[in-house]
Amino acid sequence: MKRLSVFIIGLTLFLSPNAMAQKTVTLATLDWQPYVGSDMLGYGFNAEIITEAYKRAGYTVKIEFLAWDDAVSKTQQGEYDGLFPEYYSKDRAEDFIYSDFFSNSLLVFFKKKGPTINYSSLKDLTPYKIGIVKGYINTEEFDSAAYLNKVEFDSDLEILNNLVKGSVDMIVIDKLVAQYLIHGNLPEAADTLESLDPPLIIHPLFIVYPKKLPGSDQKAKDFNMGLDMIMKDGTVKKIMDRSGLQ
Repeated sequence: MKRLSVFIIGLTLFLSPNAMAQKTVTLATLDWQPYVGSDMLGYGFNAEIITEAYKRAGYTVKIEFLAWDDAVSKTQQGEYDGLFPEYYSKDRAEDFIYSDFFSNSLLVFFKKKGPTINYSSLKDLTPYKIGIVKGYINTEEFDSAAYLNKVEFDSDLEILNNLVKGSVDMIVIDKLVAQYLIHGNLPEAADTLESLDPPLIIHPLFIVYPKKLPGSDQKAKDFNMGLDMIMKDGTVKKIMDRSGLQ
């Protein structure tokens, strides 16, 4: 009887969902503080939201940090299950499945304080040299505007440094990212830089999954299910409150 009881308990544990091996999703990203960063607690609030959503769907999440161009190309080739945080673009949608959005990004122009720059359309910015990060999606109109003088750099910190040095007249950058980098890396420049109104765009943020990789559609659906759960039960709000970025 004792042996039978031990066998039944062992079988129950073996068949229990919690005892079964969890599914794993491996996601590529970049250092894009304060949204996500290899040096941040929980890898930043974007990573925390994603990890918790997938946890509800029975997954563990592995996150790897790369240069953005590498993250995009390697995910597109199927080396990673997904990529985040990504803006929407028609070009990306040809190769990737988009999740539901889980956060937002306020994209702005930053410049040095001084002479006012007024613009009502992008054509008003033709006299200026504009720093951008290579491989980033900005807006469809901006990215296709061949008449603008755009200079590519490798990172958000690099475009900020070049703005401070005067190598460019303005840059395109997420407002929270700019504030975070200025505070941590360029505090002496904090009073010399400003953002322009109106903002360029408010972008929803997504995970994208390579269409060529089997199972991508299911991973997106499972994330969306978990995200809906943590939105409804207040977990996302708790994460945002903890981040101090509400």
